[in-house]
Amino acid sequence: MNDYRMIIDAEQCVGCHACEVACKQEFGAPLGYFRTMTLYLDTGTYPKVKREFLPLMCRQCESAECISACTKGALSRVNGIVEVDESKCDGCGDCVSACSIGAIYVNPFSNNAEKCNLCSHRLEVGMQPACVETCVADAIKVINSDDAIPANAKGFKNAKNDTPRTLHIGANELMKQKLRAGKSFSPLNYEINTWAEKIL
Repeated sequence: MNDYRMIIDAEQCVGCHACEVACKQEFGAPLGYFRTMTLYLDTGTYPKVKREFLPLMCRQCESAECISACTKGALSRVNGIVEVDESKCDGCGDCVSACSIGAIYVNPFSNNAEKCNLCSHRLEVGMQPACVETCVADAIKVINSDDAIPANAKGFKNAKNDTPRTLHIGANELMKQKLRAGKSFSPLNYEINTWAEKIL
């Protein structure tokens, strides 16, 4: 039996957002909805400044709050991946409210909860997830239970009780200020409306 988990090296990420685009294309995510999002954070003081990036998606938590919150039994774990059974989901949004990073949304057209499932349909046939194949920096990997976990990889938590199986290398903890527990990833995470203010 497979036991998949994702390793994301934020230190390698170049912030190209190719993982997001590949994910949206793979699943046909509606405009304004994201299974994967790359956050950014400007740190330092001029002239020593740096823009850091953090690819983020469902962390497939060990004790997944979304599974516990679902009263319809629509979420379960398969091969280490938290999956949504669309035949049971009624779009109530309880799972969305339970996620501390906002990695789930309810599709307004299908009325089903949607989230990263590590492209399980691709893994089943020996392919890599769309984001992994697309990443130009080799910053995203999927490993199985037999593969070694990097010693410097750790869970990115936004709540004390989070138990991430997806692990990050070099994730800046200050990225948490970009997230809203119980609120799906949003285009507003890019803060485009404030860029002009920073330039001025």
